[in-house]
Amino acid sequence: MSGVVSGLIGGAIAVALTTYIAKRVGRSGHPGQLKFGPIMWGLGVVCLTLAIFPIAVTLLAGHDKDFWAKVGLFVGFGAGGIYCLLEAALVRGSFDDEGIHFTTPWTGTKNEKWRDLVSLELNDWCSWYTITFSSGAKIRLSRYLNGHLSALEAADEQAP
Repeated sequence: MSGVVSGLIGGAIAVALTTYIAKRVGRSGHPGQLKFGPIMWGLGVVCLTLAIFPIAVTLLAGHDKDFWAKVGLFVGFGAGGIYCLLEAALVRGSFDDEGIHFTTPWTGTKNEKWRDLVSLELNDWCSWYTITFSSGAKIRLSRYLNGHLSALEAADEQAP
């Protein structure tokens, strides 16, 4: 099998898997709560394992070939793993019929009312929903965030 065909098959599997996961976690978790589940934790651990693997192979087996490729894998997967673990540990939110409270390490804490909702848009490229309020605040809810569909339904029902 050629590299192109196997890459296309792997890409198709990745798209199917992420779509399935996004649909499954949309309403899961505790009612009124927003947080990442075991998928994000697992992805972070897998990325960190993939970051360490080339280094371990070099140290244990003594294969010094492709040094810069191994450094690239270490940096790329390491950064991805740390990002996933930070997202899983620090992104939290809650919502009810009145509004939403959402905290991320990247944009801080936002506490908004549904009555101040200006727009709700899906960004398919980034796989998140952007909720914009009259204050100018934007909350981005990942499609991999447990409870995101329930929050969107609450926003749709309560918005003017």
